[in-house]
Amino acid sequence: MQPGKPAVPPPARPAPPVRPLALATALVAVLIAVPALSGSPHWLGGASRLVTGSPLAPAHAIALGLALALVARGVLLLRRAAWYGLVVLVALGLLAVVTGEDPLWRLPILGAVLGGLWLERDRFPVRPHPERVRTAVKTGALLVVAAIVGSLLFGGVSVRSVGAVAAGLGSTGAPLDGASWLSGALGVAGAAGLLVLVTTLLAPDPAPPPGDEPERRRVAGLVAHPGSDTLAPFALRRDKAYVFSADGRAAIGYRVLFGVAVAGGDPVGDPASRTDAVRAFLAMCRTTGWRPAVLGASEELLPAWGPCRTIGFGDEVIVRPGEFALSGRRMRNVRQAVKRTENAGVTSRIVPERELTPALREQLLDVASRSLDGAAERGFSMNLDELLTGYHPGAIVAIAYDEDKEPIAFQRYVTAGQGVSLDAMRRSPGGPNGVNERLIVEMIEYAAEHGHGAVSLNFAAFRGLLDNDERGLLEKAGYQALHLLDPWIAVESLYLFNKKFRPSYKPRNVVFRSWSDIAPLAAALLTLEFGRTRPALPAAEPLTEPVHHLGR
Repeated sequence: MQPGKPAVPPPARPAPPVRPLALATALVAVLIAVPALSGSPHWLGGASRLVTGSPLAPAHAIALGLALALVARGVLLLRRAAWYGLVVLVALGLLAVVTGEDPLWRLPILGAVLGGLWLERDRFPVRPHPERVRTAVKTGALLVVAAIVGSLLFGGVSVRSVGAVAAGLGSTGAPLDGASWLSGALGVAGAAGLLVLVTTLLAPDPAPPPGDEPERRRVAGLVAHPGSDTLAPFALRRDKAYVFSADGRAAIGYRVLFGVAVAGGDPVGDPASRTDAVRAFLAMCRTTGWRPAVLGASEELLPAWGPCRTIGFGDEVIVRPGEFALSGRRMRNVRQAVKRTENAGVTSRIVPERELTPALREQLLDVASRSLDGAAERGFSMNLDELLTGYHPGAIVAIAYDEDKEPIAFQRYVTAGQGVSLDAMRRSPGGPNGVNERLIVEMIEYAAEHGHGAVSLNFAAFRGLLDNDERGLLEKAGYQALHLLDPWIAVESLYLFNKKFRPSYKPRNVVFRSWSDIAPLAAALLTLEFGRTRPALPAAEPLTEPVHHLGR
């Protein structure tokens, strides 16, 4: 196991709901905080004494109530730190009873609560990450030191009263021999510090480091498995981490953003081990506190994800080389595009990416730069990185040359068990129309000659909306929005381009845990798909080439 990577325990039976405990914690938070507000009903003060024992200073009550509200949410998220927090609060209440600060009648109540919490301890598997604990300790220490130094330098506190500063941070109302404003300032600082500490300890684990070279070699072999689908090669992006099935015959590549662990497509490798890889991924998310999600899950594997939510967001465009032909009226536009390039003197060839010469690679990178007009490489679910470096195994490049034998366009494809998948399509702005169609047609012919059963092209987002002539009011509004945004997102134009090849379509879905996750999920997916691709450090050596590539 690599340092910083979470261990994946075996799947566990789902625990009973923790909502009653979370609701009770939230109720206690209300009973503590609300009576401290001006204008609150008088009877709430008596109810508050049931849970606090002694009266609390208003600032102390509000801060503690807010902290308990966060703890209640942590209980729902199965955070062990939330359980620790409740145990500490109950233990402090027991200590107050034993020392005589609180009435004796609270002793059996607090004892029963502590016993109940102890019985529930195994229902909170998400332990605080050591990095979060270190951050909390450093933050707490910095707050105390800053409060003491500030009180001595600016608050008029004498050295003999330094111990009272801690009580001031706790908003207990203990007297201080300093300035009149100091007690309030310390209370605010202490309340803010408490909320920061609680938030830090309840946060999910930080994102793991990307997979190392040995892991990526294992995944490259799984990508080459005959059962791996056409999105499998994109698991080899160098910004992805990996979780493997128990037998090591399937794996999921994922990234963590905003507390969401996003898997890219189905597990790669042996279909018989994919469900176990899904279980391992979900178990890892349970113990790290990450929200599980999938971008690009196929219909056939949805049952493996259990009671999750799904949204169909589009279709993968698939061409079957054995069924493809340029003849017929329906392929007239593609034939004409290919013919135009032939009349313009365009020639082409298909080569393994690793056989590109340094000079040709520089020329193609210049084509890519001019094609993007300076924009960054983007994408996650159907895009690789390391363009033209020869790093990724099984990469094939289809190149178009003008009549002067200068490269004017190229397309990169990557191989998987079931076929080849388009990764990058770049064309010089001044190149003749039809070049992209020409290279796709030649790649389909190449795939047929080398025994590849499928060629995966671009993704058709919102195809159900674009391919429907009978639209309702909401669908018409959605279509108009896509049409107006097309100059920037190219959804409609890409769909019309793909449609010319008369492909089949494979539905792809977003899978997520709950509708309550929709905000962080949307932020993570939009960042992954449209954010700038994170550059990776150069590899010491390329990956081992899978055995099933280029027809071998």
